[in-house]
Amino acid sequence: MIFSDDSLVEICVATAYSLDTRSAPSDLPPEQFRAIGHSLVDSIADFLCDLPDAPTATNLLPDALRSALGRREMPEDGRDIAPVIEEFSEKFFRLSTHNGSPRFFGYITSSAAPVGALADLLASAVNPNCGAWALSPIATEIENETIRWLSEFMGLPGTWDGVIVSGGNMANMVGFTAARTAKAPWDIRANGLTADDAKRLVLYTSKETHTWISKAADIGGLGTAAVRWIPTDHELRMRVDLLEESIAADVAAGLAPFMVCGTAGSVGTGAVDPLPAIAKVCKKYHLWFHVDGDYDSRTRSPSIPTSGSTAPSRLAVS
Repeated sequence: MIFSDDSLVEICVATAYSLDTRSAPSDLPPEQFRAIGHSLVDSIADFLCDLPDAPTATNLLPDALRSALGRREMPEDGRDIAPVIEEFSEKFFRLSTHNGSPRFFGYITSSAAPVGALADLLASAVNPNCGAWALSPIATEIENETIRWLSEFMGLPGTWDGVIVSGGNMANMVGFTAARTAKAPWDIRANGLTADDAKRLVLYTSKETHTWISKAADIGGLGTAAVRWIPTDHELRMRVDLLEESIAADVAAGLAPFMVCGTAGSVGTGAVDPLPAIAKVCKKYHLWFHVDGDYDSRTRSPSIPTSGSTAPSRLAVS
């Protein structure tokens, strides 16, 4: 778009007021924001204090829960937000499934951290766009340092990079996509899955792995049949001998193995695959080694060799 000098002057005059005045949707005067915020923090503190004695989950079925919530038409005009927050927070605390309950053993979601709630409030106040360094410089540098801390905590040698994403499914899918791009024997980014020199890509994991891997194969265009589900031993760990047999058979059939996914603490039982032995197989066949750390990777180093004769050609930890 090209502007003349006159039109630029007109634009500057027309926008002079907005350049000096903050405008935000659903804005609140500072005094009202402070009052509502202090009240909500008090309610959250009471909720966390009472959580050990609260029911782990609501006993309402969907129809009864919808009735308790009530049905409203979308309003034409807004209303005072203070009573809305007060009413909703009470129902939200009472009718949620409480991951933080001492009697909750349902799945991997951890207890809510009070400092995390405060951090979310702080981040929401700035509402950074984390799409590029210039759009969120301090948030980007905090993310980089956090990744460095995590790699040090897990005992991973060398320099590691990464990104913080929304959850386990997305983290694993990012690793899957990186593996597909790096290990496909043709330029898959430029030419896609139907290139003239393309082969059928296949990957390997144990039968205990979370279902994210089927989603990734589907979304990534490989199809769920590309996943080779390797049987497990009596401790629900991947059978490395059967893994190597499956890889060798696919290579002989003209397919293109590109990735093995080991598990460091499966969702169902917390089983940990023999990761060093899997790493040796990945090194032998030049495969990307991805580790899905549902439970265990956050609590101890997975002890995966990353240098020397047994190191895989690529390693990703999610």
